[in-house]
Amino acid sequence: MKLFLIIPSLGTGGAERVGVLLANGFCQRGHEVAVFANLQMRQDYKLEEGIERYDIGKGRNKIHKWLNTIMTLRHFSKKGKPDVVIGIMSLCSLMGYIATMGTNIPVVETIHSSLEKPSYAPMSLWEKFYKFYLSRIYKIVTVLTEADRQVISNNSRMVLMPNPLSLEPMIEIQHKRGNTILAAGRLDDWHYKGFDVLIRAWARIVSSFKFLVSTDGWKLQIAGAGSEESLNYLKQLCKENGVENSVDFLGFRKDVEKLYQEASIFVLSSRYEGFGLVLIEAMSQGCACVACDYKGRQREIMCPEGQGSKFNVQSSNNKVELCDNGILCEPDDVESLAAGIQKMIEDGEYRENVRKNAIERSKYYSIDNTMDRWEFLLKQVTEVH
Repeated sequence: MKLFLIIPSLGTGGAERVGVLLANGFCQRGHEVAVFANLQMRQDYKLEEGIERYDIGKGRNKIHKWLNTIMTLRHFSKKGKPDVVIGIMSLCSLMGYIATMGTNIPVVETIHSSLEKPSYAPMSLWEKFYKFYLSRIYKIVTVLTEADRQVISNNSRMVLMPNPLSLEPMIEIQHKRGNTILAAGRLDDWHYKGFDVLIRAWARIVSSFKFLVSTDGWKLQIAGAGSEESLNYLKQLCKENGVENSVDFLGFRKDVEKLYQEASIFVLSSRYEGFGLVLIEAMSQGCACVACDYKGRQREIMCPEGQGSKFNVQSSNNKVELCDNGILCEPDDVESLAAGIQKMIEDGEYRENVRKNAIERSKYYSIDNTMDRWEFLLKQVTEVH
């Protein structure tokens, strides 16, 4: 097939990285691929040499850039006649739709965030509009989880398409890990990522079991870039909770894969999360994961249908669920997260089993499996269209 992918840029974001992974995957499978992206921005993610690329970042202002993008897309759509156009996120999808009006070229919109948010972090009017109303213009819209697919009452257009794994799953765990608990994410998003909850949960564990730090050498590491203001806030929070000596802020790291391979435990402490790329990455590298589950989305990754949970550990108000592939906790709940992390630290046998199982589970999200799902979907789109 001939495919056009419209991606905001070739760097900086998770959705952008997914777009590049898909473009490369299609190219490696012999499809003719062209990528339209803002090439004026930093390009952290590399495209295969056989992929055509077009710059949509030129323009005096945003409106001029959007018009230029639509005109560029329309010109090449009429000239190249792609079988399908895939838009990465809402704006790129919309520009693709406008550019191909009257050409009979199907456009697939991809949504890379949750269709639900907690009441204290409501969606903007624009976000509500494009997710629940504007998305109706597309014949196919992909969402990351079954939980999101079920949010839409008429979900026949919604197709489940989880994000691909960017790392190669480990063949086997070859060495004993250090006593390190790892978390990752932008520090400026600390509230959304729940880093304050994580620090307080860690402080609760350390205060009750001081030997974990003093004797066993357990420590918490948080990898991710951020402003000085955010870093200082989190460091002050560590000081206030008495754990400043057992929490390391690693900053931006290009060797995140190495960090996964060295850590024993990975924690996803987000208050809400549409999917969790870092979760499947950590699982693929043999981390035993503890994740806060936002309305079943992380459950789909760690406790898929048919596997369920083994048993529960009760905190005062909430359950901590132990699955074959990791531990699920209540979001925005210090006690629940502390109980989950503590269980993973103390139960070495369970932790080792989880690490092995997590690697196997992560293979479901491999790029090969993802491309199989995409090729099946695009075949349906072109046949129906």
